[in-house]
Amino acid sequence: MRKQRRWNLLATLALLLAVILAFVAITRIDITPVQTRDALRLSTSARSLTIDPRQLPPSGWTTLRGELLNAGEARVDQDALEAAPLHAQLGVYANTTSELDLSVPSYAASGYIWMVWDGALQAYLEEAGITIDERITLLNTLITDAPPELDPVGDGYERLDDGGYYQLFTYRGRYLLDQASFRHYPFMSVSLPLLIEANDLDGSLSYEQFRLEPDIRNSGMGFNARILGWLNQGWSIAEYRHQYATNFGQGGSESDYSLVLFEISFGTSAWASVWRLLLPLVVLMAMVLLVFKVRPDEQDARASIPVTVLLTLVFLQQTYRSDLPVLPFLTFLDQVYVVAYVVTLVAFVLVIWIGRRYADMEVMEDPEKKALVRDRLEQLDNSWPVVVVIFSSLAIAMAWFTIPPGT
Repeated sequence: MRKQRRWNLLATLALLLAVILAFVAITRIDITPVQTRDALRLSTSARSLTIDPRQLPPSGWTTLRGELLNAGEARVDQDALEAAPLHAQLGVYANTTSELDLSVPSYAASGYIWMVWDGALQAYLEEAGITIDERITLLNTLITDAPPELDPVGDGYERLDDGGYYQLFTYRGRYLLDQASFRHYPFMSVSLPLLIEANDLDGSLSYEQFRLEPDIRNSGMGFNARILGWLNQGWSIAEYRHQYATNFGQGGSESDYSLVLFEISFGTSAWASVWRLLLPLVVLMAMVLLVFKVRPDEQDARASIPVTVLLTLVFLQQTYRSDLPVLPFLTFLDQVYVVAYVVTLVAFVLVIWIGRRYADMEVMEDPEKKALVRDRLEQLDNSWPVVVVIFSSLAIAMAWFTIPPGT
């Protein structure tokens, strides 16, 4: 017995040392991502947000991009908006959204984009011999699926009664989805963005020269702008200052451009996520909880339960992970599965250890010592479900509340 305990202690120490060395090795070879120096700053132009604040996730995740301007920056930006010589009002109406693919991630959409501009911008276009759609680009169009970015409706622009100019376009294609709360999966939100920016070729349409102002009154979404299986949280449109980390070889300082961001937000149903993804996991963990309620003399049945649960856990995790992109972090559901793996492993180890203790009891000659060992094993059998429930609850709660805010 003493020799066996000594080997068990050495095996435990060796396992602990291996875990420490593996942690150190992974830390040393892990890659630290390099952040881009491009940035978005919300401008002082009028903006629209139709999302009910009560619909935002309790985590505080939001579709707001970049940083807000402070009071001083807002005054400077408002002066710059009034001083810009070229202006255009831009509106977006989404007819359809479909084919949301989180593994890319991307989505398909179609709708209308219209622009209203004044004589100063029209004079610039006529002097350059171009149309306004040649100076507007959709930044997040996927290259492999890119159709004509803006398709004019009709023969060209129209003159308005106030002397301005108006033109309507359609858009259709697949667009990159760059913002989603993957860390909270399966309780997550996604934003389907459409980024519209000046296509500047000669440096004459910088942020100081040309401003796109969103048409917050007429923009919106149609009844087909929905994704099956997702709940619509509303839409928003706003102007941002897109600060590039380059001057594109044109000399001078880094380039800034006016960008209009139109996006529709969707979220998953919490109840649907529980029934579809978490309920099977709860059933499996209930099997692990009851593993020690099996009669001690049925050691094969006890040992088979953790093994079966482990194989099922691997299958279930691979199933839901196939719907997600390759992420450099663990989602909330990933962390829940880690807790399940730990509980299952501990249950298997305890099954083996308890089986050895019952085997040792068969050769014990002292009835008092034999009764003492039996009482301890029965106490372990009875306390196991309580310990697992407390540990799992605390670990899962910590996994949720330690998710970085705003992700």
